[in-house]
Amino acid sequence: MRILILCQLACLVAAANAADEKPFVVPQKLAALLDAQGKDGNPVITPEQRANFDGLNDHLKALLSNAVEREIITRPDHLGTILTLGLRPQKMEVFLQDNCVLCHTDPEVQKPESLFSLSPASTSSPAHLNLRDLVDDVHFGRGLSCAGCHGGDPANDKIEHAFVKEWPGTGRGKDRSWILSFCARCHADPTFMNRFNPSLPTDQLTKYKESPHGKLLLETKDPRAPDCVSCHGVHGIRNAKNPLSKVYRKRVPETCGACHADPTRMAGLTLPDGSPIPTTQLAEYRASVHGRALLERGDLGAPACNNCHGNHAAMPVGLSSVSQSCGLCHAGNASLFDGSKHKQAFEEHKWPQCGQCHGHHGIVKTSDSLLAAGPEALCTKCHQQYAKDHPECRATATYFYTSIIQMDQAWNSFGVTAEQLAMKGLDVDAIHDKLNELADSLKQARSYIHSFSKNGFERVAAPGEHAVQRISRLVAEAKREYRLRQFGLLASIALIGLVMLALYLKLRSLER
Repeated sequence: MRILILCQLACLVAAANAADEKPFVVPQKLAALLDAQGKDGNPVITPEQRANFDGLNDHLKALLSNAVEREIITRPDHLGTILTLGLRPQKMEVFLQDNCVLCHTDPEVQKPESLFSLSPASTSSPAHLNLRDLVDDVHFGRGLSCAGCHGGDPANDKIEHAFVKEWPGTGRGKDRSWILSFCARCHADPTFMNRFNPSLPTDQLTKYKESPHGKLLLETKDPRAPDCVSCHGVHGIRNAKNPLSKVYRKRVPETCGACHADPTRMAGLTLPDGSPIPTTQLAEYRASVHGRALLERGDLGAPACNNCHGNHAAMPVGLSSVSQSCGLCHAGNASLFDGSKHKQAFEEHKWPQCGQCHGHHGIVKTSDSLLAAGPEALCTKCHQQYAKDHPECRATATYFYTSIIQMDQAWNSFGVTAEQLAMKGLDVDAIHDKLNELADSLKQARSYIHSFSKNGFERVAAPGEHAVQRISRLVAEAKREYRLRQFGLLASIALIGLVMLALYLKLRSLER
């Protein structure tokens, strides 16, 4: 009974509150803008924009009306631009309380060079003043807008350009090193960043200073060196998981290639050994097995530039770090190589471990032909030059190639034969089981060549060779069974023929 009474009282209170809440009435000024007509007599506010307005809650409508009453929004086309965005309530609240944004989206007040536009190209505004990018910026979503970087009070009706002290007045393009400390005001402060995203690191600036990019910018003041906005953008900074972000996995090669694939921009820059920095990396990567996996098939697990070179501490990949980078994905092959004699030889000659055989940016899909025995073959050329006194090296490579090719040919040949036997109605399950064993052994053998050990290779290849022998016997038995079936069928047909002939002769004799 008490519960029933409490429920009734709660309903009465709710009804009373609902009665006190009056529906929002659109003020005259705002209504005039919403109903305004253009020179052609058609409404300036489109049905879609009006639908977006009707979808706003009363609080947001009140904020919008307040901006109109304070004459920050005075034109229907300006209002239409805001409504076109269709922002979620949180972002719309930030937008409508920020006089900086409201002012810089008004084409009547701003010149093209300072106007945020839905289509910068149509208004001759700079590309970085794209209004959609601004409202999609990760900072804007956290409530950090214009004043966060430029200074001033976004709530003050009297807009003043009170720039923060770190913002240089002139010459911002000549010496861009100020951008680092400017972004680091927040991003190098763990206490501040913890309020917004505790998972973000705060050591980006420290890493950047030690990188070639950082040294080029901070020590030589070279304007070509990338800074924070070069990779992350200006007003359209997005989370790395956002496909529109410049640092989204699939866009990283494009972002890095903006500089590294431009011969003019890279002219005069050199590697640590003094040679010119090449500009073919992006084209090679796109054609590589990694590039095709990431850019064509959309495999986000495939490596991009930053997987090997790093992010803020971008470095040329050293001899020791090559195998470590590759080993993150190809752990089995890296482990086998680490225990091989080739590792010692590679370290003596200062060769990049994986890159010496597989290449760097233009890594192609591996094939058995890499082990082929010929004057231009990968193993042959190296062994002729560096292992003349060790003929067992070439013999081992030849053995690897021969064994793998024989197992591969057997797998393909027996696979076709198994299908043919199955079509003849024979049971080939046992053959398929052994084919699977052969495939597993072949896969392990191809990987185990990185050990460069004949004994180790023989151990993993032995099950495959045994499987070949067993498959050969099973195929022979199946063929023999098929021949027996054929013989039995012919014998049956012959017997039936004889019976029919005997019946025929018997009938003839009866007739006589």
